[in-house]
Amino acid sequence: MVLQMRKGILDSEKAEVTFPATLAKVQTEMRGLEEFGKSYGVVRSVSGKGPAQLLNGRVQVDDLNTEAGIQRLNRLAEVIDNMSSEKLELLSGALALERAANLDDVLRVTDSLEQYDLFPQIRTDEDLGHFLVDTSLVTGKFSFPEETRPYLDYAKIGAEQRGVLGGMYTSIGFIKRREETPAQAEAPRTMLLTLAVSEQSYPLVLPAAETQLEHAKSTLGIEDFSQTVIASVEYVAPYLNRLIPTDCITVEDANKLALCLQRLKTDGETMKYCAALEVEEPSTFTEALDLAIDIDDYELISDSEREYGREALRRLGADDELLDTIDGYTDFDQLGRAMMEEDGVRQTGYELIRRLSKPFPEPEIGQTMM
Repeated sequence: MVLQMRKGILDSEKAEVTFPATLAKVQTEMRGLEEFGKSYGVVRSVSGKGPAQLLNGRVQVDDLNTEAGIQRLNRLAEVIDNMSSEKLELLSGALALERAANLDDVLRVTDSLEQYDLFPQIRTDEDLGHFLVDTSLVTGKFSFPEETRPYLDYAKIGAEQRGVLGGMYTSIGFIKRREETPAQAEAPRTMLLTLAVSEQSYPLVLPAAETQLEHAKSTLGIEDFSQTVIASVEYVAPYLNRLIPTDCITVEDANKLALCLQRLKTDGETMKYCAALEVEEPSTFTEALDLAIDIDDYELISDSEREYGREALRRLGADDELLDTIDGYTDFDQLGRAMMEEDGVRQTGYELIRRLSKPFPEPEIGQTMM
């Protein structure tokens, strides 16, 4: 993924940065453009090149000046660079539909692409009207006798239903949020295993009920999953492929993790799990599963040192009245920094995180500690 930095939106003088990158590398490129360009001036605009053009208007110069911003861009680079052209089109449409304005919006949409449908052949209300009427034979939503179809106002049908569907037209087609069945809403899928026996393969969606597991065994002609090879592992959250090792993986453990990931997504704790994985660096799939089971031992932290200092005093018994009383006499920022260091708070590409049972050990070279 390549981003271009310019001193102005239309300035031809630019510097390019390929992500993944480090904050130091980006800062070096930025200073070089500002100090050694043909004309003096600070960097004022950022744009994407190639597939990264979908980030245009959504990356700010401030994102290039913080470790958290660089880590977000590195995560996006990992996902975008491995996307097919069809997936990139879907992402582009979903970002437009959700009016994504910043990196947090982009990451949120990227993490939930399975919730969107793109129809490249539908670009106008009339196209939508024809599609809805033509598919009524399958859906039963629009019951028009065949002899009335030449007289239908397809554009009006499409215009009326566009709002109902909650979609919009883009340069690549009609995009809308996917309608989930009650079963899908209750049990979102989080993993896909590809099982192989000889030349036969079987895609197993997880989490799976016992009946689904037995069906997979029957189809593959096996009595136990130990007789299969796990050819590939895919996650709905794409960056988990990098964070979770496959050493010691079994179908049974994968199903347990899929259930954990389902719960984490429901509770809004997926980012906490990713942050914990980045710091703990499990070496086996079993260790990654244990970490998911023990996720309550971790806590995401606000990046406000002042608020962390106030929260540290709350944990010692101070109430809001006392905190307000000493506010003008206490450097909460300095206190917050000291307490973050004492508590072993670590910076990750997802959020700040600490371990509750005992502080994380001192970080190794290349890792970041607050």
